[in-house]
Amino acid sequence: MSTFAALSRVVPFTLLVAAACGPTEPGGTGATTSAGDTPATSSETSGEPAESTSTSTGDVTTGEVTTGEPTTGPASTSTTGTTSTTDTTSTTNTTGDPEAPLQCPEAIDQAILACIADLQSDPELPAGNFLLDLLFMCSDAEPVADDYDAHCASAPDDPICGLEYPQFVETVLPACIARAQTILFADVCLLPGSYDELLFAPAVVLMDRRLVTSAAELDATEQEQLLRASAEIGVASATVEEALSATDEGGVEQLTVLDVGTDRVLVLYSAHYDGVRHGRMFFWQTFTIAGAIEADLFTRCGVEQTIEGRPCEDALACGDEHTCFDVLEGEGGVVLAAGTCVSEVAIPGDGAACSAHADCGPSSGLLCLDRLEGDGDGVCRPGWMRRSFAGPAGDSQLVADGTLLLPILASGIATVPTAAYLDVQIVQDAANSVAVHLVNPFGTSTPVTISEGPVIDLQLFEVGVPTDESAGGTWHLAVEDLGGAASGVVTRLVLTLDTRFD
Repeated sequence: MSTFAALSRVVPFTLLVAAACGPTEPGGTGATTSAGDTPATSSETSGEPAESTSTSTGDVTTGEVTTGEPTTGPASTSTTGTTSTTDTTSTTNTTGDPEAPLQCPEAIDQAILACIADLQSDPELPAGNFLLDLLFMCSDAEPVADDYDAHCASAPDDPICGLEYPQFVETVLPACIARAQTILFADVCLLPGSYDELLFAPAVVLMDRRLVTSAAELDATEQEQLLRASAEIGVASATVEEALSATDEGGVEQLTVLDVGTDRVLVLYSAHYDGVRHGRMFFWQTFTIAGAIEADLFTRCGVEQTIEGRPCEDALACGDEHTCFDVLEGEGGVVLAAGTCVSEVAIPGDGAACSAHADCGPSSGLLCLDRLEGDGDGVCRPGWMRRSFAGPAGDSQLVADGTLLLPILASGIATVPTAAYLDVQIVQDAANSVAVHLVNPFGTSTPVTISEGPVIDLQLFEVGVPTDESAGGTWHLAVEDLGGAASGVVTRLVLTLDTRFD
């Protein structure tokens, strides 16, 4: 073992995670803070990281590693609660060009990936580890030390070899970690390409969405998450209030979702800065970053898609332990919308009464449905039974003296709806009376609103729908011109359904 190996107990692993996340800001680079700490209420873990296996040539499997919930969140190895403000892109080369940044050798990327492949093939790997866990284990200071020694033995003139090892770990290694992470999650990332697609991504289920305008609306962990997110995008703030006031909206959207494939809760903080959306996504109640939004696009993926919740058109896509449920088919068996791969194994607590998601234990896969957070009583059911579906919008012109019908395809859910919520925005050129209805697949119409204003803006607006008629199928938003002068468009249309088996 390298003489540097023991330094993994000296160099805080949070420094690696902080720099791996990278110092970014809207349109450039800025200050960085640690994103790998577990919350202050969690115990520090001190398990021995896996030995480096730089000579391995095994292929990394970029898919499901294990099932189960990590004990202290995805970053459960070698965390200390220390933060770093080191700019990982500006370390000067003291043995050459003083302005040239030091480069992390790609051999270390490959050694990290080989280590992960070895761990994945190890039958004694404990349950509860995900891809990000394995990346953390294999990029810790101790396993990388041997690879650093090997590189410097073969390339002693590389300027990184003139650094003290802790300095290399803090300022250079993060580039290798970031590159390895990009490769590791390239084909299995749960997150979609853009923010607007998130709620429609397979296995992503809405838990809560709110605009935060005051620190009092957040608990201590959430406040720290927001401050770290703000600093990471280049808006360093001493207080939550400063972070909120720095946004275009004077607040930050907090979006909480469940990954039904791994039963992990993800919390996203995002806002517009000079008209462009940026944000950071954390694993729930941790400071570990699961993804980033830069200019409306997702980057730095840290969560993998697994079988549960995957879209499917037949049973072959789901394997032996899952069923392809609720494929929407048209005439001649043509697939109109994919179903969902779901497990038929019963979950303890399914059907229990609840008033909050925490009552159901999201880490078991159950959410409190038939309600939104803070509204009335609910029932614990598998998270996949809530889905959000997008309808056509943006160029859907209203019909003067007529009715505009916009289809919304719903599939991959249970058999009957128990609650429905609409996100709708209608913008007319001038004030004019219109009536909005939601029509279910059986043709039953439910009134939504009647408005004479030029703008209708409904956000997660609850609509009473029949609970004994089919949930899956083609729903419609109907916009009827009552005033006779309709002129405008439907700019946003999303239907969220809670469902159950009949």
